[in-house]
Amino acid sequence: MLIDTKTRELLERKYSQELKEDVDIKVLTRDIIVGGENPEYAQFSKELVKELSQINDKIKSEYLSPGDEVAKKLNLSFSPTIVIGKNNGYSIQYWGVPAGQIASTLIETISLVSQRKSGLNNSIKEKLKNIDKNVLIETYFSLDSPASPQAVLLSNRIAIELPGRVMSRSQEAEEALERTRIFNISTLPSILINENRESLISGIISEQKLIYQLILNGSSNKDEILAKMLEEEKKKKMLIDNPDFPVVLTTSNFDEAIKKYPFLVIDCWAEWCTPCLMVHPIIENLAKKYKGEIAFAKLNIDQNKEIAERFRIMSIPNLLVFKNGQNIDNIIGAMPQDVLEEKIRIYLK
Repeated sequence: MLIDTKTRELLERKYSQELKEDVDIKVLTRDIIVGGENPEYAQFSKELVKELSQINDKIKSEYLSPGDEVAKKLNLSFSPTIVIGKNNGYSIQYWGVPAGQIASTLIETISLVSQRKSGLNNSIKEKLKNIDKNVLIETYFSLDSPASPQAVLLSNRIAIELPGRVMSRSQEAEEALERTRIFNISTLPSILINENRESLISGIISEQKLIYQLILNGSSNKDEILAKMLEEEKKKKMLIDNPDFPVVLTTSNFDEAIKKYPFLVIDCWAEWCTPCLMVHPIIENLAKKYKGEIAFAKLNIDQNKEIAERFRIMSIPNLLVFKNGQNIDNIIGAMPQDVLEEKIRIYLK
């Protein structure tokens, strides 16, 4: 068994709460190994999907070989390949073994596809509406790279947000050596858009960098959209009165913000932190809901290490709560909106 008893119990609870629609998962493997393909990886992928499908009956698994009509129709030839949500209208693929932390992205993607929700924040969703061309996002990952799961899941979320327009294909770099050599990929994770070498993003993949490349390669109105995005980013760094969005804080405007806003909640995050990405849309929602009562802000701790050290931020996501200039609470960890909202509302009384 790949999934131990404790993890299985956790997944049973998670999927019983989150799965809404059936999710189809297709696994392509071949009996005759070609090139650098690994038969153990193929077996692992089949077994993982099989065990996941046994946890919840909404997960429908199908096992293919290259000669099958379905495999030919989907143009599948790499072993192993996992295809998620094709019958649901999505284009999400894993080439190579989804082991280690990458398996967590597979588990989460199944849930998102079932709910037909990307989990992206509203500002990103608005920008993605400008994608009017077909886009292939190739995410090259390694099993031992801490930043790889975040990059894979972000790409999958975008494919879920734009079904029929975006394909997310995540590839284990060692198993896709030929392609990594063609595109000179040396740092992992790396993301490539439409096989355009100039679009290559490597290392920590931020939402902002990826959205920029998607607009650049997938929008027919890219110049106007990118200019508008630049203006929006400038606006977010201004400490305006009663913002209905999270203002962006840095070391230079941090103390000014604390003095300006009587009630301020600061979301301390980092680009490599997957739970932080789960908190972002919640903070955006609360910023709109409590406009005029509570100001919300975001602080990237990697880019503003002085602040992180000053407030001894050792774990993220971490919300610093300020009232009348005083740090009155730290709320640590990702949690549902209603739980987080209740923790913050205590200080409105």
